[in-house]
Amino acid sequence: MKYNKFNLWTTGIHVIDELLHDQHLYDSLKAEALIQTTIEGQDHFSMTEAQAGLFEIVSAMVTNYCIENNIDFDNLELNDIQKGCLYRYDSSMVGNHLYEPHHDIAERGYLTAIYYVDSDYSEDKWVGGELAIYKQLTFADYPENTINILPKQNRLIIFPGYCIHRVKPYFGDKPRTSMVFGWAVKDGKLTAPLIV
Repeated sequence: MKYNKFNLWTTGIHVIDELLHDQHLYDSLKAEALIQTTIEGQDHFSMTEAQAGLFEIVSAMVTNYCIENNIDFDNLELNDIQKGCLYRYDSSMVGNHLYEPHHDIAERGYLTAIYYVDSDYSEDKWVGGELAIYKQLTFADYPENTINILPKQNRLIIFPGYCIHRVKPYFGDKPRTSMVFGWAVKDGKLTAPLIV
């Protein structure tokens, strides 16, 4: 397992390569990840055996992330699971929200963990599909305001869900598949929307 930490700002972003060593678990996730839609949400009470195995490992990594960043993991709850499957970018994908800068606050996402199951990426083959995480959306700090994380197979990324992020267009021949887990704050304050 290779562990990289990017603390370029006050925000910690952790990238862990070669997360899974269990080939059967990896192969099961790879088979389950091929879906026809771009994203497919599911409730976290009906995880498959492979997803539960991945979640156990990811939860341990997120716990470590919380300890290092002084976050009370016991006050977080899993509230979102999504399978992602990006096919080669074409004009029909213009306007897909994944390709636009967004955050996970609307889904109550305080922490986000993205596990890349598979993609066409290799060290000698650029295919796009990077996860771009922004410090802020302004040209004044460019290019220091962005971290671009390649879609390497068997890679886990942990970052605050409130960070603006997006997926860059993907041009690989085989789908870029992922599992996304989101944690919310248990005792987070819920406020009514402001109506003007």
